[in-house]
Amino acid sequence: MVAFRSFRGMRETLAADLRANRGDPKSRVVLIGFRICQYLIRDRAHPRRRSYPAVAMYRFATEFILGIELRPKTRVGPGLTIFHGTGLVVNDRALIGTGVVLRNGVVIGHKRPEQHAPFLRDFVDIGTTALIVGAVTIGRGASVGAGAVVVRDVREGDTVVGNPARSVNP
Repeated sequence: MVAFRSFRGMRETLAADLRANRGDPKSRVVLIGFRICQYLIRDRAHPRRRSYPAVAMYRFATEFILGIELRPKTRVGPGLTIFHGTGLVVNDRALIGTGVVLRNGVVIGHKRPEQHAPFLRDFVDIGTTALIVGAVTIGRGASVGAGAVVVRDVREGDTVVGNPARSVNP
């Protein structure tokens, strides 16, 4: 999670998110709520009590109405793009870099509760219904094809497809 030291920092991150989601009001609403909740929480390990009502409303609206599970404790860099977010599930221990693209049906999680969740570096593009599971790292600028199941690290700039995901780069 971006640790907002000021309201200005939150505004700048939110502005990058909104630019990345031009023309998509659903994604914009989700990201506005997400960043406001992150700002109110401040500390992921010890969230402020005054954040509880906002987080509860955000989670109800996104998870039960919109079908997007992107919890405010998730660490996400600026410029996140969400295309058709329905069915999107992101483990709150995942780390997501700057300028990442997530599409509908994407699941990012761990294999077991005690295991680390995935780390998506900057400018990663994840295709529809892709599944990224376990303590894997998706390298900067990598692409994960639609329906791919990623259980191993993906190199920087690589494109992977299939189940299990394999590189299509020469």
